[in-house]
Amino acid sequence: MINMMIGFFKDFFKYKESAKKQQEWLEKYAKQKNYALNPSWMMLTNLKSNLCEMEATFSKRYCPCFEPSGDEELNKKMMCPCKFIDDEIAEYGTCHCALFGPAELSKAGWKASSKRLMDEYQVPKNLKDGVLDTRGMPLDPRRLLPIPDMMHQVKSTLNGYKGDTLRVIVEHKQEVENLEKIAQYRGLKLNSVDKNGRFEAVLEFRK
Repeated sequence: MINMMIGFFKDFFKYKESAKKQQEWLEKYAKQKNYALNPSWMMLTNLKSNLCEMEATFSKRYCPCFEPSGDEELNKKMMCPCKFIDDEIAEYGTCHCALFGPAELSKAGWKASSKRLMDEYQVPKNLKDGVLDTRGMPLDPRRLLPIPDMMHQVKSTLNGYKGDTLRVIVEHKQEVENLEKIAQYRGLKLNSVDKNGRFEAVLEFRK
């Protein structure tokens, strides 16, 4: 919990200025659709920081819940606000990220949707002896992408990580490409290898 809070405030100060631009378009879109933004300052701030990081890392404003896939048509649908928003509001009460919801949604409704999201992403990681295996996570029924995905698992692991290297095992080559962009953005060294369809990448934190 402490490492998560440290990571939250690091992102808050890092993206403080660019988050203001995110706030502008979020409010504009919500007004057009008669939606509301998550009333929790912490949840909304975290989602805006994630949007900023998505743009900075991948040059596009992807949904803060999912890293880019290997399917360009799906990637277009995952540009925030994503194409699944109306269906997810009907099912969950909010969009998957709990960023947008109906203007009339109650505090209890927002709280329940935010808890659903946190429960999905705060699962035990398969991390042992400096090796993070990101495979085997349940798939989102609409996008068929893992929850939590490789990106969120790595980011969570890096908060407070003390090792010199982190070996990451992933399911698909696209995840290696995403990890390369994440490493580049964070100024980390990365070496990757394809072991007969089992993709591994090593992040180095010290020169």
